[in-house]
Order: sequence, then C-alpha cells, then structure tokens
Amino acid sequence: MKQFVLSIVITWFFAYILKIIFILIKEGQLNKEMLVMNGGMPSGHTALAGSLTMALLLETGFSPYFVMGVVITILVIYDAVNVRSIIEQQSKAINKLISDRKDIPKLEENVGHTGLEVAVSLGLSVIIPLLVYYMI
Repeated sequence: MKQFVLSIVITWFFAYILKIIFILIKEGQLNKEMLVMNGGMPSGHTALAGSLTMALLLETGFSPYFVMGVVITILVIYDAVNVRSIIEQQSKAINKLISDRKDIPKLEENVGHTGLEVAVSLGLSVIIPLLVYYMI
C-alpha cells in the first residue's frame, strides 16, 4: 500500500515541479497565477490518472481495478487534448471580443494540452511507479 500511494504522489509532485521548471524556462519568471494554471508541459491531471492506473496494474495485476484506471485515464486524456483545447480556442475568441472592455475579466487561455504534453505525462506515469515499486 505504501508503494501504491507513494508512486501516485511522487508522479504528481514531479509533474508539477517539471511544469514550474518549464514555465521558468519559457517565461523567465514565476508568479502565483502560474503555479495553479491549467495547460502546459506536462499534464498534471494525466500524470495523476496514469500513475494511478500503473500503480493499480503493479498492485493488482490485470484486474477490474486496473481496467477502471485505464478508463479513467482515457477520459482524462480526452478531456485534456480535446475538450480543454476547444475551451482554450473559445477563451481566446471571447477575450478578443471583449479586449476593449475593462468591466469584464479575461478568461484563462492556457487550459488545453498538446499530444506531446500528454505523452510526457504518460511516460512519467509509467516510469515513476515502476521505480517506486522496484526500488522501495
């Protein structure tokens, strides 16, 4: 059970540390809004769901629990790449329409993920739980 929880927490934490590093490299600075922003490299939600699925596989084998994890991970990936990308496009369009309005707050534009961002997250989701299970 310790390895199960550790592998998920470490993967999620590592994904967010990487996200902060990538933001610092890209933007040259960090502010509090960036720490809680959506989108960007890597996808923290995908890393969390993927590591849960990998930990379920390592803990229970090819079981109904693992299959549920796969389904949840697929839903999270679909949301990250498709649904949130559409929201991102809509936010950009709405912000353009309201650009001269000071009384309406701008919408967050960076909410979706690219395939590469999701792939990196899935890589972390496999590697970190394997390391945790076989080293601890």
